[in-house]
Amino acid sequence: MYRPFEKHVILQSNKPKALYLRKSKKKKGKTEEETLESNMQRLLEFCKKNKINDYVIYNDFVAKSTKLDRIEYRKMLNACLQGQHDMIVVLEESRLYRTVYEQTNVYEDLKGTDIVIFSDREGIINPNDRTQFLANIVRGAVNEHELHNYAHRMNQTKLQTAKNGSYVNKTPFGYIKVKNKLLPHPVESKAFRLIVEKVIEGYTINEVILELNLRGFTTKQGKKFKAATTITRLFENRVYLGESHYNSQMFGEDVIITETHEPLMTIEEYHKIKKMIDSRSRNKQGIRYTKINTPLDRLIYCGICGHRLPIHKSYENKEGIISYQISNCKNSYGENFEHKCPHKSVSLNFLLPYFYKAINKYKEAIREEILNATIYNTNDKKIAILQDIKRLDRKIKEKEEEIENTDMYLIKGILKETKYVKIMPQLEQELKELNSLLIETNNRLETMSEESTVDLKKKALDFLKTYEGIETEEQNRQFSLLFEKVVLINTDDKFSIELIEKDTSM
Repeated sequence: MYRPFEKHVILQSNKPKALYLRKSKKKKGKTEEETLESNMQRLLEFCKKNKINDYVIYNDFVAKSTKLDRIEYRKMLNACLQGQHDMIVVLEESRLYRTVYEQTNVYEDLKGTDIVIFSDREGIINPNDRTQFLANIVRGAVNEHELHNYAHRMNQTKLQTAKNGSYVNKTPFGYIKVKNKLLPHPVESKAFRLIVEKVIEGYTINEVILELNLRGFTTKQGKKFKAATTITRLFENRVYLGESHYNSQMFGEDVIITETHEPLMTIEEYHKIKKMIDSRSRNKQGIRYTKINTPLDRLIYCGICGHRLPIHKSYENKEGIISYQISNCKNSYGENFEHKCPHKSVSLNFLLPYFYKAINKYKEAIREEILNATIYNTNDKKIAILQDIKRLDRKIKEKEEEIENTDMYLIKGILKETKYVKIMPQLEQELKELNSLLIETNNRLETMSEESTVDLKKKALDFLKTYEGIETEEQNRQFSLLFEKVVLINTDDKFSIELIEKDTSM
């Protein structure tokens, strides 16, 4: 299980080393970027000292110091297990894993491989050396204890900061945060006041959204307003009354301090709007009061605006047979969501025959596909995913550089603050979306099934041959596994139904 290790053999191998850098605790008098740069410089000097010239850097700057779910870390581990690296280089072992559970999992993954950990502080850590195992685990336990103590101190500091009247939560729409103090955003505060005024005047939420979009206002992420909940959730936050709220789950304390910043609405406006919104809601909790036992439950989507269409109980006859109705679409569409969707309601009894006709066509298409298909090569698929990961890495680095330049332009006075507050949220959202896509792509690589697409098609065909004899609830479950959605268009001049198949290539 374990085997000896010789340092010079790994250092002289032709594989690039994996350099791992995790966001460090900010030092007094230094920004987080400066702290990170100094750590990076130390790590590069350590590599130079040990004649490590070929390496790939994995940088978890975006992660919080106490957050264990680190994107770059998982990406690096995947690359190591795929044979791209044979050494992980860090300043100290605690930068790599912070819990004994995580440490033992990594050791188990690396067991039987040629991969070792090279630390400036601890030296060589070889998961395949049984003489090191006990000392490594003890050291890992100390690191975990240190992590809990650090998290405790951080939360304690945050709680005390909140008690002192500083705003420690995420910056809400309508404000900017300067040194833990909220100031009205020059543009968003005007948008918020427009929302307040229009709701009090009696505008519906959809009408308010249309008005905001027509005037060119955007969300905190720089996008157009769309969902009604984006507006209604604003009035659940008392921050707009000039109050600061903070809930510390670690210490079980709620901090509520009034008059910490400039309010954007009065207490009278707050209560009036809450009452108006509550009076408009017929079903505040979104509870479905009847069980919808149909083959298409939660599968029907509007082919015009893309929203899911609810199915509700229409009536029940004397024999106890229940009829169901697919509701008309109540959503809006268009560039500024100015058009009301023309999709009409339709009974399930009318729709089902057309759905089953579509199923028969789908069965024929599957048969044809099985006859003509060639089984994809799993390695080719992995290569394609790895290429996607590489492309996303490049885009993330470019986006991070763009954000860094934007910050620099603001500091140097090249970029005005009003322009900065418009640009930066969009850049940060784009970076967040790229990182989310990277996580999803890495997950696809990790959970990639060896089962061929053709085998999955055969299983689908077997079910579709016998679905008529299966109970309704099981039909719905199987259709939900096969189809992403059933797209329906039912207007005055058009009726169509389309089955959107789930991606089974992975």
